[in-house]
Amino acid sequence: MHKISQFIEEKVAPVATRLSSQKYLKALQSTFLFLIPFFTIGSFALVLISPPMDYTTMDPGFLCSFMRGWQAFADYTGPVLEYVFNVTMPLMSLYVAVGISYNLCKEYKMNTMMPILVTMSTFVISASMNVDRTLSFAAFDATGLFTAIFVGITSFELYRVLVEKKIGRINLEGSGVPPALADSIGNLVPVAIVVILTAFLNNLLLSFAHINLPQVITMLMTPLVSAVDNVWGIIILALIVMVFWWFGIHDSVITSALDPFFYSNLGANAAAFAAGTAAVALPHVVTAPFWWNFMAIGGSGATLGLAFLALTSKSKQLRTIGKLSFIPSLFNINEPLIFGLPLMYNPIMMIPFIIVMPLNGLITYLAMSSGLVARTFAYASWNMFSPIAALIDTMDFKAVLLIIFLIVVDILIYLPFFKAFEKEKIAEEGK
Repeated sequence: MHKISQFIEEKVAPVATRLSSQKYLKALQSTFLFLIPFFTIGSFALVLISPPMDYTTMDPGFLCSFMRGWQAFADYTGPVLEYVFNVTMPLMSLYVAVGISYNLCKEYKMNTMMPILVTMSTFVISASMNVDRTLSFAAFDATGLFTAIFVGITSFELYRVLVEKKIGRINLEGSGVPPALADSIGNLVPVAIVVILTAFLNNLLLSFAHINLPQVITMLMTPLVSAVDNVWGIIILALIVMVFWWFGIHDSVITSALDPFFYSNLGANAAAFAAGTAAVALPHVVTAPFWWNFMAIGGSGATLGLAFLALTSKSKQLRTIGKLSFIPSLFNINEPLIFGLPLMYNPIMMIPFIIVMPLNGLITYLAMSSGLVARTFAYASWNMFSPIAALIDTMDFKAVLLIIFLIVVDILIYLPFFKAFEKEKIAEEGK
């Protein structure tokens, strides 16, 4: 154990630290955090206009009346809420391209709108050009997400280099021209280079390969998407995340890189559900809500069950930590528990801390892939109380029962290790 700890501290931790501070990963992570309100609003809109049961096929009673009322509400608000949905999640890729550019502007301290506009225009060119030269906005949804990331970064960096090298710079400073106009006219040539080059390259691709950029990137990324949306993939990823956490390396090192896969799958599920696909037959199992609402119940390590054990502990110290951490854990915030117990570098708690979250993923994957529980198509947000979030994410009451079952399983796995740890603390308090 000492050799493993030393290896991770000396070899893995420095690499993980560099990854967590990598500017593109930081920009990507910040972008998805910024967009959570859009995903949540769009998800709620889709849920509200999609009653989970058809009241016309139900026996008279309270549930039938409730569903009839829900359908009436959906019919009345549908034109508005459907529009809200259509301008949120189906435009995910466009927002991501803009968000990446904005966050890179902050990283480079570029106090101007121009890089954001350039990135947005190059993404629109890349994602909307068809082989028949007509415009299509189909790739503005999750199918164009990896295109948005690629184009967002490359177009921003090309523009930044041109500006920093002052290539084609038209100097209007000191001529009485307003600063905003001087900046926009001054960078006219770099803007033209990036936009025209993007259109030219995309036209070449369409002319010779008869395929557009989103289709190319989708083909290239399909093996990785399949590897993530897989029971073994999710178990291995969760194990890596939790081993890193036990050694004090924050889970964002891994999860920020996984965000494009998670949100791409979520967007595809939302689009399929909106098109009429049954929730049990959606194309993907592993999504952002799958990870945060079904696997990480209470936070990374699925620590809500552990927080309950701490709250009811016979140890004064552990009970105090339980009181401080239980309410935050209900909303998937578990830093008070991770650092207060502590869980990091705790040899007694190592095994449950590492295996509980992968086990939740395994059970949930099997339940959803078999059709026992509906798959996720909405996202209530990462810090929503898990049973409520599960219901919103799937519109399936069986998902709530699954969450309750997972919490019980988590408690049972944590219990023997927690009792051993509690015994140590009680002995310390008795001295």
